[in-house]
Order: sequence, then C-alpha cells, then structure tokens
Amino acid sequence: MRGMAVLVTGLLFLAVAQAVGSSRPTLRVIVDSSTEMPWAQLQADQVMAGLHLDLGLALAEQLGREAQFLVLPRKRIAAALTQGQGDIVCALRPQWFAGPFDWSQPLLPEAELILSAARAKRPRTLTDLSGLTIGTVNGFVYPELDQALGSGFVREDAPNAGANLRKLNQGRMDYAVSNQRYAEFQRRQGVLSLALHPDFVLSRHAGSCALSRRSEVKLEQLNQAITALEKSGALSRMAAAYR
Repeated sequence: MRGMAVLVTGLLFLAVAQAVGSSRPTLRVIVDSSTEMPWAQLQADQVMAGLHLDLGLALAEQLGREAQFLVLPRKRIAAALTQGQGDIVCALRPQWFAGPFDWSQPLLPEAELILSAARAKRPRTLTDLSGLTIGTVNGFVYPELDQALGSGFVREDAPNAGANLRKLNQGRMDYAVSNQRYAEFQRRQGVLSLALHPDFVLSRHAGSCALSRRSEVKLEQLNQAITALEKSGALSRMAAAYR
C-alpha cells in the first residue's frame, strides 16, 4: 500500500509539474479606459467585447501566449508601457503616443473625422474651424489640428467620445473629432441621430501597436503575427464583424 501511495503521489506531482510546464506566457494588452464600442466594451475594468479584445486574443494565439488585458486611463498608459507593466497597446499612431516604444507594422485602416452639426457652418478647410470650440477627448492629441490652427484650436475635453456625441445631440456643441469606425458604429446603433454635414476627413491612416521595450515579445515576432493575421483574412473578418 505504501508503494502505491508513493506511486500515486509521484503521478500527481508529475501531473502538476506538466500542467505548470505547459502553461503559456502572457501577452499583456493595454486598453484605454475611455474606449467604447466597436473598439471595446468595458465592464468593471474588464474587456468584454470589441476589436481590442478580438485583436489581443488573435495576436496572443499567434505568439503562443495567453492574452491578459489591462485597462488604464490614457494618461497612465505610456508610463505603464515604458515600465514594462504591459506589452502592447494597439490602434495608435506615433504622432499620438510619444515614448520610447517600438512600433509594429500597420494593422487596420482608419480615419479621423470632424463631425459638424447641420445647424452650424460647414467647414470646408481646417482654418474654417479656427476659434470655434471642438469636442475632444481628455488625454488625446490631435497633431493635424494643432499644426493647422495653433492657438486657434479651441478644445473642449470630454472623458470619452460618447460624451462628445451626447453634447452634439443635445445642441451643446457643434463640432467634434471622432474616429470613423466609432462614428459609423454609433450611427448604426442610433446613438448619433442628429443631422450632420458630410464628414470632414481630418486624416487617413492605419493604426499600429506600440510595443514595450521591456517586453519578452520582440518586434519581429509581433510583425510576423500581424502578417499571419492579414494573410489568413482574420484582420478583415474582425473589422467586418463591427460594420
């Protein structure tokens, strides 16, 4: 009996050791706490749905890792990435997010828009917006507006893009900056319901992932994972799921 007990104990120890040995390392994906659908549905600092969830899971799978999501206020993300508290944050541009990071190849095409209420003057050029209050998001930078308007760029910061849409709908502001994917999603959901001028395209770009230089994941590995998702059509399917 003693020998059997030793054998069972040994088998249990081996099973535990194998389970521990087979556990995969994590890919720590940082998500901005002001993010809304279709990019992310957040609940109690958990990412429940959206493109950031889909993309993080897909990248982690390609890298042989388990995705772990860390929701942080935008102003804390750069420090967290610099200090190695997270591995990546995606759908950004270097012009928006300064820091000692490595940048992946682009992932998804995107555009930034100026939404303007039909009750207000339609902007034909950026200079038409000089001196007018524009709805922005706290912690975000807008290089095109800064460069074109200088001191004439009058910001009205909100905690998130949804707050700006509510102000537009309620007649509390006439202009707001918005991500195109977000604006189109909110239109389909009936949230953005007021009459608007045709969208003014502020910039067209494809967002990338900022990679912490303290991450165990190397830039070449991250780019290879993105390329694999592109070739398989996974990135296109992710984007199409929220149209």
